[in-house]
Amino acid sequence: MSDEAKTEDTPNVEEEATEAATEAEATEVEKKPLEPLELSNADDYFAKLPEKKDRGGLSLWFYNVFYAIKTIYIGMSVTMRAFMKTALGIKKVRKGYDYGSGPITISYPEVKDDIPVNSRNRLFNHVEGCISCNQCAVICPVECIDISSRKKTSDEDIDAKTPAEFGSKPLKLKLLKFSIDEALCCFCGLCTEVCPTECLVHTTEFEYSKYDRDKLYYDYLDFEDDNPFPKN
Repeated sequence: MSDEAKTEDTPNVEEEATEAATEAEATEVEKKPLEPLELSNADDYFAKLPEKKDRGGLSLWFYNVFYAIKTIYIGMSVTMRAFMKTALGIKKVRKGYDYGSGPITISYPEVKDDIPVNSRNRLFNHVEGCISCNQCAVICPVECIDISSRKKTSDEDIDAKTPAEFGSKPLKLKLLKFSIDEALCCFCGLCTEVCPTECLVHTTEFEYSKYDRDKLYYDYLDFEDDNPFPKN
């Protein structure tokens, strides 16, 4: 018998050992018991459900009834807290947070809630304070800011500076265009963070929806809009 025939008939011991080890690991994983779960949400419930089925139909039925009552209680407690706050005027303080008292909803748009001063809504650029540094356009992740500028000529005021409220910075460049496409803006606030004169700001104005998307493209050197716009 040739050496090749002997080689084919001889079993591969290493391969058999590897296959045996793999089968042993798979069996161990299948027999590994599930870790106990806290039934704090629906995902935990459905993950635990296969184990509950092993207890029998009646046990599973009682478990489902208990879980239904528990979830309804949690949801209705939020509703009851809001009812006591609005209808009964009871002030609620829970876990250090003052929920106050009185109505929760308002008759919008006749009545409007106070928007936080630091909210990030529509952008506005006070062009008198812009030094054309281009930092806002560079950092914008969606490239919605478009700036054009040039060097000042000899007949222009080279020593001009921004108003004192914008840091009295020298205006070395002539700003030709500053526009923002608000339809693309993701309101990340990066442009306002890098602005050295803080002339580019987020305002509290959020009611500026349009039927035509092109009308959300604003040129701040000639700003026009049909919405009232606070510039403070």
